[in-house]
Amino acid sequence: MDTQTTLAERYVTAVARSVPVADRAEVSAELRASIADELDGRLAAGEEAGPAEYAVIAELGDPIAYAASLSGRPLVLIGPRYYAAWLRLLRLLLIIVIPAAALIAGLIRAIGGGDVGAVIGAMIPAIITSGVHVAFWTTLVFAALERVGSTGDTVLDWSPDKLPRTVIPAARLSDLIGMAVMTVILIGSVIWDRTIGWGDDHVHVLSPALWPWAMTAWFALLAVGLIVEAIVAVRGRWSAPLAAVSITASLVAMIGAIMLIWRRAVIAPDLMARMQDASTPTADVVQIVNISLTAVLGGILIGLLFDAYRKLGLTREV
Repeated sequence: MDTQTTLAERYVTAVARSVPVADRAEVSAELRASIADELDGRLAAGEEAGPAEYAVIAELGDPIAYAASLSGRPLVLIGPRYYAAWLRLLRLLLIIVIPAAALIAGLIRAIGGGDVGAVIGAMIPAIITSGVHVAFWTTLVFAALERVGSTGDTVLDWSPDKLPRTVIPAARLSDLIGMAVMTVILIGSVIWDRTIGWGDDHVHVLSPALWPWAMTAWFALLAVGLIVEAIVAVRGRWSAPLAAVSITASLVAMIGAIMLIWRRAVIAPDLMARMQDASTPTADVVQIVNISLTAVLGGILIGLLFDAYRKLGLTREV
């Protein structure tokens, strides 16, 4: 059997990623030996190889919690049962909530007539406040679960089935679901803006000149990304062509959006006029909004480049 596809090797790799780099070789070797000893005992007792390996890995538990126990990191507040699930959910929420809160705060301050310093000043408290709230409420929920003593399974509970299919990080169904949800939200928001508008005054944010060609192209790029994620979820891993298509679609979408922003072709004319009226000789609201939007898209673009490195790095090991 290819060692890259065994459950044991996938588990060892998952544990190794959660321990200090200097300790990874030693931890991996000791863990392999321990798993091999347990597996040999089960095989000697007459168990079949597949179920025996699965049982050994299941007994070891979530790799994040196992790695924490090896390094002596305390898991007191949440406890080993829920620590890994709490950590995964907290990371996900921080990535989503903090940029959204910062963007909203910055745009509101810019439209209200603030200069660049005021916009940045509004975004910083939003980042801190949203991060604190996410961390506090997420931790509170899991701490309560730990003390209630629930033993029921949750969507975040770990099992060996959740290990990557190879020793390299593989695509998971959660990636596809997340991509699908995000695509639906984005397209729905754009259509809502076009047909209904926002608030009591039904304000339209996006320029009608973007329809139909620019929006059709943007929807198509979103669809390409979603299709690629679906293929990866079925295959269980990335390939160089799939990574290249995903990266190209994302880069075209982001760079195209930034170009349209600075051509002042994104904001609806009525809203653009209101922002120009709110401008002063020292505070160009339109310019501030453009800078804010570019900063957010630039951050996303940097994230895409890191994702490109990760995906292309994965394919070299396939």
